[in-house]
Amino acid sequence: MKGTSMDDTSAENSQPNAGDADQTKAMEQIVESLRQGNKIEAIKEYRELTGSGLKESKEAIEALIQKYEIPMKSGCASLLLIGLSSTLLLVFVCW
Repeated sequence: MKGTSMDDTSAENSQPNAGDADQTKAMEQIVESLRQGNKIEAIKEYRELTGSGLKESKEAIEALIQKYEIPMKSGCASLLLIGLSSTLLLVFVCW
């Protein structure tokens, strides 16, 4: 039994923590979701990973967007508003 407990302890300390690797992989997935323009999905993934509330998760995702300088597209409502405005302008000009 010479050095059994000491060897066990040093072996445990030399192995990477599986939880840290899983968390790192999950954060990489969240950043990838953001790069693909899936902000809502990234917030959901962050909430599942951390157990944070909606507000905290949204703020954390906003911080990641700024940290990695990820360009986010405007929402569908903005595009719809621009399209509708353009159509109305054309109709008004043509009359």
